[in-house]
Amino acid sequence: MRYLFALLFILGGLTLSTETFAQSEPLGDEEIRSIKQHQMYLDKPAISIKNLRYEKDDQPIEGEISEDGRRIIMDGYVKKGRVTFTVFYADGTDDKMSIGSCFIDPVIPL
Repeated sequence: MRYLFALLFILGGLTLSTETFAQSEPLGDEEIRSIKQHQMYLDKPAISIKNLRYEKDDQPIEGEISEDGRRIIMDGYVKKGRVTFTVFYADGTDDKMSIGSCFIDPVIPL
């Protein structure tokens, strides 16, 4: 009986915690458009980027490397597909990349 009570208590706590997480809603398209900056994360520190563009229509995007070199911060990005660019890393290597919109996050002002 004691084990049954403990099991019910644990399952009840799990249900409560999943309900708490479910309360936060994702941003809608209109809210995303109102955010001025978006970011992409890089696997290793970069020193510069070149030819930051939307893949679909080759339209350029304004962007820069973050101070730590681990992110690309884009101004005026509108969630409309993949982004392509060439990244130059601090270790002397470079890479042509294509990143989907699923991996591009809004920069939420604090």
